[in-house]
Amino acid sequence: QDEDLVDFAFGGCTETMVHGKSNVGSLDAGLNLVGILTETLDRELIGAESFDALLAAYTDDVRDAIALLADSVSRDQELKAQHQPQPMRSLLIDNCIDAGQEYNAGGARYNWSVINVGGMANAVDSLSAIRTLVFEMGEVSGAELLAAMRQDFVGYEVLLKQIQGCPRFGNDRPDVDALAAELSESVFKEFQRYAPWRGGKFLPGCLMFVTYARAGEGVMATPDGRLAGEPIADSAGPVQGRDRSGPTAMLNSVTRLAQELAPGTLVVNARFARSMLDSSEQRSRLKGLIRTYFQNGGMQIQINVVDQTVLKDAIVHPERHEDLIVRIGGYSEYFNRLSPALKASVLERTEHT
Repeated sequence: QDEDLVDFAFGGCTETMVHGKSNVGSLDAGLNLVGILTETLDRELIGAESFDALLAAYTDDVRDAIALLADSVSRDQELKAQHQPQPMRSLLIDNCIDAGQEYNAGGARYNWSVINVGGMANAVDSLSAIRTLVFEMGEVSGAELLAAMRQDFVGYEVLLKQIQGCPRFGNDRPDVDALAAELSESVFKEFQRYAPWRGGKFLPGCLMFVTYARAGEGVMATPDGRLAGEPIADSAGPVQGRDRSGPTAMLNSVTRLAQELAPGTLVVNARFARSMLDSSEQRSRLKGLIRTYFQNGGMQIQINVVDQTVLKDAIVHPERHEDLIVRIGGYSEYFNRLSPALKASVLERTEHT
């Protein structure tokens, strides 16, 4: 309702809500696009007649996963209404008393469920590599690529080098960004087909916090060159370290995702060199960059300004850097508390100048 717009707020780090009037499922479930892709490729890559056919098979698998996810969240909401009533919230949240309906049973004026969508950039980079090497250039067969993935690219070092040279998301490449736009629109729109049991809508987003390392642990090597068990992309932006064409190019690519269909919020992590803050001219440029990103549809950006030398020293000598804090993906954390995989991922992020 129009009169409630003034009460719009973020709950926690990113969750969209209306203060005093909402029941928001904060990250009710997660969709791992990388894990789904490996399952599709294991079944379809060898016999795929075209890239379009392979992409269609993948999007069908994603749709099936979203259907199962929506059903699971709705069942969870129903059980919470039956067994975990919230009398205090029912007293304090608008519409519950007027409607005579308990908070967890859908009494709040606004109900929605935020779903975390992870690995978008990995999926796009993987599909780009397949399109380039298998279907356009014919450098490798689907069977050989799948074998390399199963062997974690051991013995396939030349192929891994070829993959690393393929077009990648985050560099303002029209061909890759168009693929990202198509995939993100397909994924985010699919959530609109379902409604949670409590009512309202499913809101896709991407806020990985520290979970992007764990999300990759059980996933085999992928066609983007990511090795088995390695972290997936740390946000809705490019895979850490793959944006090599400057901050403007990186943010241009991200704005081509279907951000307007993901009100659960797409978080983007960015590192800037300290030199970006050294003079008023540089600070003005950085300010203009960030403002333009939001004017072009961006939703949220998390910024780190930490020297690479400091980060490396903190890994070797953690006792010297007990107060070192970094932005991870929606919140700040002491660097020393991060796992080795997460520390390495922060080091891998491109430091833009």
